[in-house]
Amino acid sequence: MRDPLGPVPFRTAAAASGAAALGLALTALALPGCGGGGGGGPGGGDADVVVVMAASSLTDVLGEVSASFETLGGSGPAGGPAAVTVVPVLAGSSALVAQLAEGADADILMTADAATMQRAVGNGSVQGEVASVAANALVLAVAPGNPGQVASLEDLSRTDLLVGLCAAGVPCGTLADRALNRLGVEPAVDTRELNARALATKIALGELDAGLVYATDAAASGLETVAASGLGRFANSYLMASIDADPPAAVRVVLAAFEPGGLGAEAMLEAGFGPP
Repeated sequence: MRDPLGPVPFRTAAAASGAAALGLALTALALPGCGGGGGGGPGGGDADVVVVMAASSLTDVLGEVSASFETLGGSGPAGGPAAVTVVPVLAGSSALVAQLAEGADADILMTADAATMQRAVGNGSVQGEVASVAANALVLAVAPGNPGQVASLEDLSRTDLLVGLCAAGVPCGTLADRALNRLGVEPAVDTRELNARALATKIALGELDAGLVYATDAAASGLETVAASGLGRFANSYLMASIDADPPAAVRVVLAAFEPGGLGAEAMLEAGFGPP
């Protein structure tokens, strides 16, 4: 389900096919550099650079989207300059919103819940229309081989286990706290990580016995999961918006890629995200 946190001015995403997004990308070859990147930005060269600040749970999706734009927009035997170069800046959603408020340069913000996007809209850091692009549910993940013999969500209360959650105030931590509270589980938490990917990594390395992470991070890290009754209904909506109210064409190309049928939307589905 969607995370019902605060009023966010959603826009209705028009359906756009992958072919249409590609056509826009190729058209962007003739456009000047844009927003936070520009022709002389992090990507350099002749490409339009689009800087995307995104929640860490989007690491793999943004990597695939970036590579896809490079491939689809390339020219010449060696691939040549891309029509659009996507430069991901990855961190916890709360950290990204704080960076924008302090003047960080970017073109697009993608957050892992409505509350963090609302803060960015509220403080004026984000002025573009906001769209819901995906959802991500929580799962109970365990260390390789499940050495703690975790069998249910209630085991997170065991003091003999090393238990991890995301930090309070970041989307995955807020969602985990809400889920555990509503399901009547009081966890014996040993660590609070700054983002879901960092938490998944610690579980994968066996530094923790168990924790609540997004389904996509568990899949990306190859984590074993344990069935947890009721947990699957707790999910966050992922939101996306341009920093500027009237973004350059290259930024609109990237935004369109996350509309239904676009390469970004398809990458999210393949990574295990649910529909918005």
